[in-house]
Amino acid sequence: MTKKELSINIKWDEFEMGTCRIFVETLNQYIPSVFFQDHKPKPTVTDKMMKAVNDILDMDRNEFDRLKVILSVDDYKIKEIHLDQDNDVYEGIYSEIIVSTGSNIQVSIIVKDGRFLCVNDGTYFDKLVEREEEKKKYVPTKEEREHLISKLLSSE
Repeated sequence: MTKKELSINIKWDEFEMGTCRIFVETLNQYIPSVFFQDHKPKPTVTDKMMKAVNDILDMDRNEFDRLKVILSVDDYKIKEIHLDQDNDVYEGIYSEIIVSTGSNIQVSIIVKDGRFLCVNDGTYFDKLVEREEEKKKYVPTKEEREHLISKLLSSE
């Protein structure tokens, strides 16, 4: 699917959330999709959000069968696809699938790079944020440390 095709179908509300139905051929089903984006002058779908849509559209039957294993149930129905621009900060391509199980309980499943990853228990993205913050901490290289030590020693 192209960004143009998607843009034609998305309806943006007063909260700048976009909604549309996306046809997932593997399931032979239209799935309501919600696009959460930053408040900018004009609502838009980012490249990573677009990639996340196409990752879901490209999933084969085996990937959807894996969902049964993750959920530990045979009967489920995909209710919605959520695509959040906040996830663009991470290295992977992320989305979430909202699933209703046979007992009518709704569960959010994280999709990363076109594969079902895990049930979203509210901690996964928090851990990613922590890892990203750890990467930002500056650690000097060996050469930088040796240079600093030599400067300190030479100033004595």
